Amino acid sequence: MHVYVISLADAAARRGDIVRQLEAAGLPFTIFDAVDGRALGADELARCYDGDAARRQYRDMSRGEIGCALSHLGVYRRLLEEGRPWALVLEDDAQLGERLPAVLRALEDALDAGRPDVTLLTHVDKYTRHGARRLDQTHRLVRRYGDWWLAHGYVVTRAAAQRMLEALRPVRTAADSWARFERQGIVALRAVVPYCIGLSPRAADSTLQEHRAEFMREARERRGWRYYLYMYGYRRFVHQIVVRPFLRVARQKKAP
Repeated sequence: MHVYVISLADAAARRGDIVRQLEAAGLPFTIFDAVDGRALGADELARCYDGDAARRQYRDMSRGEIGCALSHLGVYRRLLEEGRPWALVLEDDAQLGERLPAVLRALEDALDAGRPDVTLLTHVDKYTRHGARRLDQTHRLVRRYGDWWLAHGYVVTRAAAQRMLEALRPVRTAADSWARFERQGIVALRAVVPYCIGLSPRAADSTLQEHRAEFMREARERRGWRYYLYMYGYRRFVHQIVVRPFLRVARQKKAP
């Protein structure tokens, strides 16, 4: 399976790290120069970012988030231009597990380029065992439970790339709003459990997670009575007693 690595042009150390990992794993790859959102001019930003839609659907996005989203859309365009049925998309702070090549080979046998599927190979906290599919003796394909984030390692099919290019321009949400994309009918989500792509120590240098943490703090402060009615009336009662047992929800631990 071909790999696209999203990396800023001046991120030499990060590029070196991920290139060494890919060469050791024997995976063919292309480095995709990431869009630096900080360098976007006012006119270019206005063309590629819909701030009003972002505030309605998500929130105001930082320039870093905008650049990240544009970079992933750029990879989808490259995948289509090069006629690939699917590809693994990595960010340059990914840490590749030793089982990754074997998982990718097994995954290729399960993929259909004509289906708009996104498969996360990164950590997902919760998932449902309902509808799980075995990939090999160790790994399974599982379905979403709750929100899934992170975009440093996932497989996208040609159909999914086309759908996201059509639906997510101009940018108005983060590149890894996977649950939102699925709820909107853009893609279908799966994840590989146990996960085989983690984050390298260089991920600690990212400002995107700091911005997201700030957003979550602000969101908690804005919660009203509808949120608490939903959480304590539905989530803590109806969902836990009636829905969750049927879904057979499981939790995945992060590797130390």
